[in-house]
Amino acid sequence: MAEQTVVEFVDDIDGTPAQQTITFALDGVTYEIDLSDRHAKQLRSVLERHIEHARTVPAPGEKKAPAVRAKQQARRSNKDLTEQIRGAAQRTREYLNKKVAAEQAMRIDQEPVEEVETMLVEPPTTDRPERTASAPELLPPQFLSA
Repeated sequence: MAEQTVVEFVDDIDGTPAQQTITFALDGVTYEIDLSDRHAKQLRSVLERHIEHARTVPAPGEKKAPAVRAKQQARRSNKDLTEQIRGAAQRTREYLNKKVAAEQAMRIDQEPVEEVETMLVEPPTTDRPERTASAPELLPPQFLSA
């Protein structure tokens, strides 16, 4: 058995075919109405006098969008900075290990060294237990000009 569903775009005022949907807000309530071109023109002409003297207000989500973007950018910057610092620390450890190894190689020619590995620089260890819950990210201070 075949079924066919037909959706008609109907003017909410008189039931004639509608050409557009108009969204408007009044007293904090947002309305949406499907209208024919004739009824849409009538609605706009009624509201025109009031719209000329009104001011536009951004939608509730628009106010937060720049703040959210700034917060995400700050998190990315913090993550990038942390990776750069870790990379620099790793390169420093590698450099110091090579330097110590070179010094030990020079000493081998002069005198025997018993334990070479104990003189290598290793990353610092702590006795703190590993955290299971993640700490909130710290953001650098944001200085904005007025």
